[in-house]
Amino acid sequence: MKKTLLLATLISSYSFAQTVIMDQSNEPAIGDLKTMYTCDSLTDPLEATTGNGVTWDYTQLVGINGTRNLIVIDPATSPYSSIYTNSTKGYSIEGSLTNFYNSTSTERQSQGFIFEEPSFGTVIAHFDVNEQKTVSYPFANGDSFTDNFSGNLSFTFNGLAQNPSCTGRSYASIDGQGTLLLPSSTTIENVIRYKIVDTVFTQVSFVIPLDVVFIRTQYEYYDLTNDNMPVFTYSFVSIKQANSATPLATQTAVLSSVQPILTAGLDTKKEINFAVYPNPSEGKITIAGNLNNSSAIITDMRGRAIKVAKNISTGQQIDLTDLQRGSYFITIETDGKRTTQKLILQ
Repeated sequence: MKKTLLLATLISSYSFAQTVIMDQSNEPAIGDLKTMYTCDSLTDPLEATTGNGVTWDYTQLVGINGTRNLIVIDPATSPYSSIYTNSTKGYSIEGSLTNFYNSTSTERQSQGFIFEEPSFGTVIAHFDVNEQKTVSYPFANGDSFTDNFSGNLSFTFNGLAQNPSCTGRSYASIDGQGTLLLPSSTTIENVIRYKIVDTVFTQVSFVIPLDVVFIRTQYEYYDLTNDNMPVFTYSFVSIKQANSATPLATQTAVLSSVQPILTAGLDTKKEINFAVYPNPSEGKITIAGNLNNSSAIITDMRGRAIKVAKNISTGQQIDLTDLQRGSYFITIETDGKRTTQKLILQ
């Protein structure tokens, strides 16, 4: 009897502690989309909660008005396709950061990123001299590595266009496996947390040369048994002058797959979750999302409908190359509900 109980205990313990492995087979695929709820930027990242069998408690998340999409795009459809010619996927946090990469069975390599920041405009990083390794496959709890990378940047600083070279160093790890607690009594077991900290060094020209540092710290929580997209993310980007404690700009994005119960002005109106990429576009756009016998209506800035596509499905491409460059609106209509986004043709 004792032997039976001991065996059952060992089997139970083994099942609970079974290692979750990140590899090329569970990478997100092009067109994958997850709509996330935006949360308070002051949310604690729980940096010190690491190891095996830990619990990350985000049950008291505070939501703010809106959602953002996490989407995996085809770099060939991006306005920056001529830059990231070696990339096979683009992982995008809507309105924030898009990372371009390719992968093999042993690693994932980044060729750079696009970062949207009001003070600097669109920051384009291209690691064309030495690509950045972001994941070493297989990758599991306790695994980590550092990597050096280099290339060039393009952005605007104080009204002046900048195109400096850059060098960088990154640290990536899976720093924990355990239980993720989200609002509405949501408990997700066997979650792993992927962490990356990358630091980019460059120099800008403004009266005198200034050394500037871009630092990104990002946590991604994965339930790889059920979903290849993250179920929770925390991303913090800081841009500062070297040796200065005061940032020139910061941006924090906290996104949850479960809607927070505590809210600060969260719009509870039901909307259609969809994404349009690339946006800005040179004319051909792809629609992804929860679409069911949906229609896409393109209107100009005066509200005039100029193109309609009916019975669209996720992944469908719409050709707008016959329209003039400028700003438009795209409205998706499904079962009497409408959601509108701004669309830029360039």
